[in-house]
Amino acid sequence: MIFNSSHKSKKTRNSTTRSKTKHTPASANASKRKQRAMHTLEKNSQNNPVVKWGLIALAIVFVLALLQSCQGLFSLSFDNNLIIKNEVPYEWENLIYDATGRAHYVVDGEELTRTGVDVSSHQGFIDWEAVAADNIQFAMLRIGYRGSTEGGIRADELFETNLKGAQSAGLDVGVYFFSQAINVEEAREEAAFVLQQLKEAGVTKLNLPVAFDLEPSPDYSGRADNLSPAETNAIARAFCTTIQEAGYRVIVYGNKVDLNRFDLVSLDEPIWLAQYVDQPDVNFNFLIWQYTSTGQVDGITGSVDLNLDFSRVSTSKTPK
Repeated sequence: MIFNSSHKSKKTRNSTTRSKTKHTPASANASKRKQRAMHTLEKNSQNNPVVKWGLIALAIVFVLALLQSCQGLFSLSFDNNLIIKNEVPYEWENLIYDATGRAHYVVDGEELTRTGVDVSSHQGFIDWEAVAADNIQFAMLRIGYRGSTEGGIRADELFETNLKGAQSAGLDVGVYFFSQAINVEEAREEAAFVLQQLKEAGVTKLNLPVAFDLEPSPDYSGRADNLSPAETNAIARAFCTTIQEAGYRVIVYGNKVDLNRFDLVSLDEPIWLAQYVDQPDVNFNFLIWQYTSTGQVDGITGSVDLNLDFSRVSTSKTPK
């Protein structure tokens, strides 16, 4: 079969012309109908108060829904690492406060928590016998720290004094190290320093864990302020593993901001939470709760941190 190319071309052009001629008026008519509908709606909304206020109410609902969505996004961005496989096992209706403002976790008339303090050389000389007599059962003592700018490691000037005093008064004792490590090598160096300080103090066993405390500097200008969650986890793991290999238990300290720097999903160590509220609102388990920095305890001058030990209550994470 022989095709006439000129005829084919003409047919194509005619089809195109018919198509344009057929559809252009319909499109224009649709546009006009839409404009008339919008005009009618606008006119009705102006003349009919029910329609007008209905539209306003619909707009308000839309804005509120949008704000709620944004709030959820902001919350997720802040707590994106605080999605923990071990949920809080505590029932907060069991948490009560006495007349002095101290917290207690009581179930069926039995108190399951213990009250403790955490101190450093900042508290000065402490009368540990008076502390024990004021119903304090344990103490977490600062053993040392690394500088947030120059990175030097130093011992707490009153560690051995506090250690001997607290133990003599019958308190259970643990220690904490304020870390500013920026890599696993420095974390192991800090852990080795802690072990050496314990050895020099004649300690071979602690009733409570060794706490790893990695906090940002107050003005966020410190050497360890910009670590990623993966780096923070690796540093904590290196410190804790070194301590565990020496036979001590471990725990990781921090408030919500501090802990948000970790990937807590993959962090195996138990948590010592600092949150100064009537009851914690975090969505992860913790073993110790530092609930105030303004506690008053006999034998300690000025304010001091107060803590609750939930080890008798917690059903999941326990110090290793």
